[in-house]
Amino acid sequence: MINFKSLKKEIYLGYLNQKDEIEALKLEIELLQTAQDSKILTVDDYGNDFVNRCEIHGKEFNLFIQDLKFAGEFLRNKIQEVKKVELPAFIK
Repeated sequence: MINFKSLKKEIYLGYLNQKDEIEALKLEIELLQTAQDSKILTVDDYGNDFVNRCEIHGKEFNLFIQDLKFAGEFLRNKIQEVKKVELPAFIK
């Protein structure tokens, strides 16, 4: 049965639901405003960053290759030195 008391209760519950929704929307608006104030990265920013990273990785890879060449030359020289060492006569 609908009466003034039950109607008042329904209106109050509706008010509370709307109040919660309004608070949630206020928070969302606040987040959007702070995001708008901060710098948002664009697709061009990501593209430039990718290009810069590729250049840096290319330089690092070239330095790695140089290090491998240096290590290879060092090992080659050490192997030549070891080949020059003769075993003692009693081991032969």
